[in-house]
Order: sequence, then C-alpha cells, then structure tokens
Amino acid sequence: MIDSIKVEFNSEDSFTIFYITNEIFSNEDEYKVLFKYLDDVLFRKYNYALHGFYDVTIYSYKGIYVLDFELIDDYGRKDFNVTLFLNSMILYEFEDLNLITKDKIYYEDKFYTEIDNMIDDIRLFEYGRIIYGKDVNKILKNGILLT
Repeated sequence: MIDSIKVEFNSEDSFTIFYITNEIFSNEDEYKVLFKYLDDVLFRKYNYALHGFYDVTIYSYKGIYVLDFELIDDYGRKDFNVTLFLNSMILYEFEDLNLITKDKIYYEDKFYTEIDNMIDDIRLFEYGRIIYGKDVNKILKNGILLT
C-alpha cells in the first residue's frame, strides 16, 4: 500500500485529515513525527500553516488515521490537545452496489463496508468516503446487512 492523504476543510477553524500508511504509530514520539509530516503537507499542498491551540481527535485502525482538527485559540505557537481512539471501527461509504462483492450494509440510500474491504483499492477516495466516529454506530445500529 502506498501512503495516501486527503484533507477536507470543514470550516475556517476545522479540518479533517485522512491518512493511510503502512506505518503503525504507537507512542507519543511517533505521533510527533506524524504531526510534523502533516504540518509540512498542509503547508506545501494547501498553503495552510498550523498555528495556535487545536483539539485533535484521532481515529486509528490498522494504519488508517482520521484526524479531526479544531482550532480553539490562536496564540501564535502550535499546541495540541489530542484524544486518540485506538482500533476504531471505520467504514467506507459508496453508492454503487456493484463496487464491491463482499458484505455491505445498506442505510439511507447508500452502502457501507468495512474499510478493510477497500483499503487497497486505488479508487478509495474517488468513489466514496471514509466514515468514522459516531456515524459508524448509527449505521451499524440502523443499517441492513446485505451478504
């Protein structure tokens, strides 16, 4: 698998980074290296410099990292309040029933599958989106399993 990154800017003070890698980050020093890498990518690709105090929620599963950043206060230097959810359930949302042949969940006119079923597909960000956090629980609770 090749490292892949996608950034979605949700508002002026909030953005989400989807980072897929073969590396597994397991301690504070490794996450510091990740944050430095992401800071560099944000600046080079999006002309966005991390600055101020951020609440960061990280959802992690087998080399998939979803990082929700919310700027709380801008006082010049970078600082982060990090909440980490290890081994989070992450789903892949798509609209084409025939995109994958494995088990799927149908919910509100969309299909969902475990991220493991799509992680090596080069079309990952092209044909759907990654679902994480509270949305996963709602889908699993209310969706219909198609086998």
